[in-house]
Amino acid sequence: MDMSQYMEIFIDESKEHLQHMNEILLNLEKTPEDLALINEIFRIAHTIKGMSGTMGFNKVATLTHEMENVLHLVRNKEIPVSAIIIDVIFECFDALENQITSIENNGVEGSSDYTSLVNKLIQIINTKGASDKAPEATDAAQASEPVNTAKSNTSGNLDSEFNIEIGQAQEHVIQKANEAGMNALLMKIVLQSSCMLKAARAFIVFNTLEQFGEIIGSYPIAEEIEDEKFDSNFEVLYVTRLDAKTAENEIMNISEIEQVITELVVLGEKVMVDKEVSLEEPIPTSADTPLFEAPAQVQKAEKKDEKEKTDKGKTAKTVRVDIDRLDNLMNLVSELIIIKTRLEDNDSTSSKQNMGEAIEYLERITTSLHDAVMKVRMVPVERTFNRFPRMVRDLSKDLGKGIKLLMSGEETEVDRTVIDEIGDPLIHLIRNSIDHGIESPEERMNAGKPEFGTVALRAYPDGNTVVIEVEDDGAGINADRVLGKAISKGLVTTKEAEIMTHQEIVNLLFRPGFSTAEVITDLSGRGVGLD
Repeated sequence: MDMSQYMEIFIDESKEHLQHMNEILLNLEKTPEDLALINEIFRIAHTIKGMSGTMGFNKVATLTHEMENVLHLVRNKEIPVSAIIIDVIFECFDALENQITSIENNGVEGSSDYTSLVNKLIQIINTKGASDKAPEATDAAQASEPVNTAKSNTSGNLDSEFNIEIGQAQEHVIQKANEAGMNALLMKIVLQSSCMLKAARAFIVFNTLEQFGEIIGSYPIAEEIEDEKFDSNFEVLYVTRLDAKTAENEIMNISEIEQVITELVVLGEKVMVDKEVSLEEPIPTSADTPLFEAPAQVQKAEKKDEKEKTDKGKTAKTVRVDIDRLDNLMNLVSELIIIKTRLEDNDSTSSKQNMGEAIEYLERITTSLHDAVMKVRMVPVERTFNRFPRMVRDLSKDLGKGIKLLMSGEETEVDRTVIDEIGDPLIHLIRNSIDHGIESPEERMNAGKPEFGTVALRAYPDGNTVVIEVEDDGAGINADRVLGKAISKGLVTTKEAEIMTHQEIVNLLFRPGFSTAEVITDLSGRGVGLD
């Protein structure tokens, strides 16, 4: 099953869902009793779980599955929404965002281990949210356990009889695998009864197994598994260098797996039947054949994987376009075709007036077409602005400052390339306002100001340009302090300082390495933000 063709769609839709989740979480923090917000977060987590499961991204699927479990209890009013739960869900959001970014840049999930985060979710479920402290793993052993707590059972409460028919082609592969020191395993994988996306879960199992060997048969056949034409279990015939127990553990680490039943296949001890399971190409049997050669479809998949590795990080950037703008483009192109026909009909005997009218009409159409194409590239700055409420929320908690973020003009449109570039500068400007500009609540109240500081982020068109402003109601820039710091750093001399204007002093803040902070922290002190 080639899923690479859906990668761009997966990334775009995941980003949209995560942005929506971020906005809802911020609203939930203000109105934790709003059950509609919980339901929406649950739907988003469920959607991302389904998409990531289908794509084979196990970490994302596992994390969203455990998020669903917590949110399900909240929806059913078995546990109340608390600040702890909201903080943990925010952590999950950050983890998901990091994974989607890694998938976009590298084509694979990141290497970060989220076992401790999943354990926090599990602890919330186990304690029914009773603890008023942040959930933590109870001991080191718990943190290191696999996320799925189901146990493998080879003796089996279930009927361990296998339905796979081992044909001559598979027998030949097993023989070559045994000669190469590999094991042939019959594996029955039983899914949990609550599993909603059986085909997606089976796909993850196939992907996991193929990291360590080759699947040379299945029951039911792959097409039926893909179409979910099976009950709660399916079987695979698998050759690998792993032993049976290790192979089982790899599968049990996947969520929603109830049980794995494994049987070692040794030629002469297992009954072989003559019926062949179809393969795209026969297995070679000459003396020059390697000890083990994978079926043709596996070889093709490996070649494709090699190509994909060279293409990592080449995910195309996309722009979602309003359908009305596309309709306008189509209409203008139709007009171009019409004017082309008119020009072709104007032969040498035609009047200059007709030709002039046609050329004038063509000029209007091409101008309109140019404007329409430019509008297709335009996107609202809302896509950049939406990341800042969460950032302000986190900084406000970290610094112990009450801060309100006021945004306006989110509908203002700019070119797609500007959206990509403007985000980081705005992050540093807002962080600078919060850390340096806005005072502590005590200082503000002593100065007769409201306890909560305000940061305003505005965008508006000004002729052919777009203006984006960041403003705060803090203490402002202390010009004397900036100038004193500049003199101490040797950036200006005392004589130069005497004749500097206020604007020139302010501009010193943008010099590389310049900072008025006395202590270096995670937020400030190194002089790289405004630079």
